[in-house]
Amino acid sequence: MSVSSRTGGKETSVSPGQSVSQAPGLSVVELEVCSRCNRQCSYCPVSLDPMPPVPARMSDEVFLRAVDQLERVSFAGRISYHLYNEPLLRTDLARLVAIVAERLPNALQVLNTNGDLLDERRYTDLRAAGIDYFYVTRHSPGDYPERSFQVLQTWQDLTLTNRGGSLTHLPMPKPRAAHTPCWAPSEMLIVTVTGEVLLCYEDAGREHVMGNLMHSTLPEIWNSEGFRAIRESLRQGERSVDGMCTKCSNLSHSRPGLSALEEPVLAANGLSRRSAAPVTTLKHLSAEARAEPS
Repeated sequence: MSVSSRTGGKETSVSPGQSVSQAPGLSVVELEVCSRCNRQCSYCPVSLDPMPPVPARMSDEVFLRAVDQLERVSFAGRISYHLYNEPLLRTDLARLVAIVAERLPNALQVLNTNGDLLDERRYTDLRAAGIDYFYVTRHSPGDYPERSFQVLQTWQDLTLTNRGGSLTHLPMPKPRAAHTPCWAPSEMLIVTVTGEVLLCYEDAGREHVMGNLMHSTLPEIWNSEGFRAIRESLRQGERSVDGMCTKCSNLSHSRPGLSALEEPVLAANGLSRRSAAPVTTLKHLSAEARAEPS
């Protein structure tokens, strides 16, 4: 079952558990808890700028402000801890995860990682703290441990994009892309290490800042006139509204509801995007297993 919400003059479908009144459509939050990575993959902007001019770690002040704002809108979608970084570089990641588990009990916590630093101890600690699923992308040959609530893929399985045109060695968008709708900014909140809210995760240069959670509330940013206007244009397939969007080759958000979960995570649990309330279902499966005696 879903309810309708008016956004920018258009009706959008909002699943139960999402905030309707204060942040309509919001179903995914990605927090850049650190800004560094232990790899420099050629298909990632880290290969161009491994040390971006921002703090290496998100401060507790920024993190707790973000969690507070999400709690105020009763966020119950998917939350992850990456942008162009490796979250496991935060040795205190389990502490942050536990805070989210306590403050946002209905949010589905998914850890996207390259798996290099994911040993059995950290896996156990993070599961206990509140991570529901581990989405591991491997870049090295050889076997990798099988674990419950872990989905494994190789980098060759990825659908590569040119990151809003910043990776010039990757293909530019084909002509049809210019008129392909994009729902990513209508469903995803991208929060950088300093609390800035970006238009999209494809913004490798951190140039399209919609606001900062340290200076404004989440609803103020999400519902601002400028943010709403560009989202409406992108939903209509008008990518010319912004230069980055014009050059972007990402077509994976062409319909509403495609942002919440990656296909491999769904498939590993016998679900698809057509399944009823997949986020809620995965949260239930994870919580049920966590509650079982060891």
